[in-house]
Amino acid sequence: MMMSRISIRLRLIIAMALSLVLLAAVGLSSLWFMATVDRATNELHVHWLPAVRLYAETKYTMASHRLRFVRAIYTLDPSERTGVFQAAEEREHDVRDLLALIRPVLATPQERARLAETVSRWETYLYEEQTVVAHLDRLSREEITSLINHRSRLAFDAVNDIVNAGIAAAKDGADRSGAEAVATFDQAMSIVLSIFFCALVLMAVFITLVVRSISRPIAAITDIMHRLAEGDRTVSAARLAGPDEIGRMAAAVGVFRDYLIERDQARAALERSKEDLEDKVEARSVELRQANESLQAEIVEREEAHHQLKAMQDELVRTENLAVIGQLSAGIAHELNQPLAALGALSENAAEFLEAGDVETAKSNLKRIVALVGRMGVLTGQLRSFARRSDGEATEVDIATSVENALALVGHRIRQAGVRVDIAAPDRPALVFANAIRLEQILVNLLGNAIDALAGQPEPAIRVTWVEEEGRVAVEVADNGVGLASGMEETVFEPFFTTKAKGGLGLGLAISADIAKSFNGKLTARGGSGGAVFRLEVPTSGKAAHG
Repeated sequence: MMMSRISIRLRLIIAMALSLVLLAAVGLSSLWFMATVDRATNELHVHWLPAVRLYAETKYTMASHRLRFVRAIYTLDPSERTGVFQAAEEREHDVRDLLALIRPVLATPQERARLAETVSRWETYLYEEQTVVAHLDRLSREEITSLINHRSRLAFDAVNDIVNAGIAAAKDGADRSGAEAVATFDQAMSIVLSIFFCALVLMAVFITLVVRSISRPIAAITDIMHRLAEGDRTVSAARLAGPDEIGRMAAAVGVFRDYLIERDQARAALERSKEDLEDKVEARSVELRQANESLQAEIVEREEAHHQLKAMQDELVRTENLAVIGQLSAGIAHELNQPLAALGALSENAAEFLEAGDVETAKSNLKRIVALVGRMGVLTGQLRSFARRSDGEATEVDIATSVENALALVGHRIRQAGVRVDIAAPDRPALVFANAIRLEQILVNLLGNAIDALAGQPEPAIRVTWVEEEGRVAVEVADNGVGLASGMEETVFEPFFTTKAKGGLGLGLAISADIAKSFNGKLTARGGSGGAVFRLEVPTSGKAAHG
């Protein structure tokens, strides 16, 4: 037999080499399949998910631009219309920037073609907008409404449809990448286990051949040993002699027995290794399946949260625009109740005094009526001035006047809450370059927040100070309320952040900070357990004029 011509050592070397080759095949196939899974997951994170996010942001920005454009068309004040058009134009630039960001993450010609079609339809919609603007002064309001609700609306719907198609395509791509990763992993497990099983079969077959080539000579040697032990000296092992180890094993039966024991131990270790490997593969498979399911659930949850957040933000912004005026109107109405009651009583008394011929007393009552009417006119005038739409133009404003007007607007709340107001003003007027109405809006918001923060304080007090320093006027509104927690100095200016238990939208400070930035100022906060201090810095009129 050919096997008998090969030494035992070489037979074992061949068996181990075959085992290593088969194990290497298993390892390389596993690495290849894992690389495929990594490619699919990388495509999901680098390509599809950014595409979904950018398309969604583009859709939101386009809708925001559309809302500002329609609002500008129906705005009667030319100066305010210009401001709203500028806001719409900023959104238009944002759309262009987002479309430019989408292109690098697109991988296929179909996706790039869809993006090109999106840009084309967006340009068509912008052309329809320009048509409306060009005929704005020549067409009636009904004709403008017809243009906006027909051609312009159809063009916008066309853009919105293709953006929705891009979002849907990106979502489908994300689903395909996830499914490809899962399918590839399942296929990898099947193939790897098949290769591993085949390797075990081949190894068992080869080992069986090796064992048979060794066990038969050993059986012959054993039979010879038994016969020798029985005293049969006529037997001979000459027929087992040869160039291999069988000849030496005939003289070392004990050593060969030890070798068989070690071989059995090695086989048991190999079986344990196999079981451990299968357990690890199964555990890893379960982890990957759970991770994929968790990732898909998180994607769906994030998309739903994004749509809900957008709807809530739109509703909250509309509500915040009316909140301050509503609060002030309620206070002014309360302030007018007492003068109106006095007017009724004085008018009735004046009529009785005139009938009785007491002209002097009637004149005195009429003078008091005139004074009350003047007082009511001042209150309503302040509210009307605050509620008037701002043209956005910055002029020279006296800080003292703005503080006085703001205190008058929240005076009813100050008196109702029993708050002491201290004012520390410099010796000379402090003039800043800002919009008076918007500056008062900031001060009213800061004073209103301070009054809210003083609720429940035994001796509530607000201190308003301003000082001119290095070309800027710094106005500070301080209270002795609960103060700000550590780390809230920046958080309070984030949109929709509020510490109020109810009634707060969290937009007041964010809007105030943006207004301050609009005339090169800034709004900051600091505080601790002794109260909060909000600091408004505005450029002086001289610095703004030469800046």
